[in-house]
Amino acid sequence: MKKNPRWILLTTAFLVCMAMTAVGRASPTTTTAVDPQEVKDLDPGENFTVDITVNDVTDLYGWSINLTFDPTILNVVDVTQGPFLQQVANITPWPGQINNEIGFISPGAVLFDPVQGFPSRGATGSGVLATVTFTVKGQGVAELHFARSKLNTYVAGNNLPIDHEPTDGVFRNVAPTNLSIELIIGVVGALAIVSVAVFFYMKRRT
Repeated sequence: MKKNPRWILLTTAFLVCMAMTAVGRASPTTTTAVDPQEVKDLDPGENFTVDITVNDVTDLYGWSINLTFDPTILNVVDVTQGPFLQQVANITPWPGQINNEIGFISPGAVLFDPVQGFPSRGATGSGVLATVTFTVKGQGVAELHFARSKLNTYVAGNNLPIDHEPTDGVFRNVAPTNLSIELIIGVVGALAIVSVAVFFYMKRRT
């Protein structure tokens, strides 16, 4: 049977349009992150806070993380729940652990009320899940690493995971090492010697 070229062309154009529409409607990538992503130049004894954020999520009902850090450089003072889930309904938080010996925290929360149960919808969009307060203990570089990051939704009585990408943070307050100082002194000394040698060489020529 002879195929109609016009029909083939129209079919191809339709499929291309459908593909473009599907791409246009594709939801953005959901992420969890440490915000700000980098904290630096703080001395031992100073405190700072970072937010644990979620971005571009749909119907979030629960979350939990395990965030690790170097306990010789940082200690956690406090972890508080953020407003993102609480803007929808009451939450059941769990503090998890604050372990300043190994260096990790494991907070989380779920949209659940003991009396009313689960709400009809979860939290959608972007916002703050928790705020973490650190105190600086030493000097160096400490990764704020998501060893675990879980997001869940609730559909027809089923607790389902939400695919997402975690983005780590970092703290740094590295001081110049003795080697660096000695190197600078050595370079300055070498330049001084070269300058003196050039001076006497030019003076002898004149």
